[in-house]
Amino acid sequence: MDPVIYILDTNVIADRFHHLPQVLDRLNRAGEAGHVLGLCDPVRYEILRGLLKVNARQKLRHFQETIMPLMDHLALIDDDWQVAAQLWATMRNQGKQFSDADLLIAALAQRLNGVVVTADDDFAALSIQRENWRTAP
Repeated sequence: MDPVIYILDTNVIADRFHHLPQVLDRLNRAGEAGHVLGLCDPVRYEILRGLLKVNARQKLRHFQETIMPLMDHLALIDDDWQVAAQLWATMRNQGKQFSDADLLIAALAQRLNGVVVTADDDFAALSIQRENWRTAP
């Protein structure tokens, strides 16, 4: 079985901080199975800005020194920005509004044929694979 590329949304990292048992279990099982646990720059940015806003230095250090090294960095490429821009235009023309971070995550998922792991329903309107690890598999 080929490894699955899981692209973790910001709420999954927050669940990791809060030690949500079902999410921790899924993270551990995915890692042990050799799947990719991907962290992309838009999610890293959202985590950093949230921790800096509340001056959570200890959590910031924990994120940078403990959590980030457990994940694979999934870099955006120029084409991802183009796809995200097209998604934005298409969704806006359908009366739907998405955050830029979510559209970049979706573009990355499309390119890598990855699965976005999120607790948000925001991605439901986009043609990407997604899973919610807060619920039973």
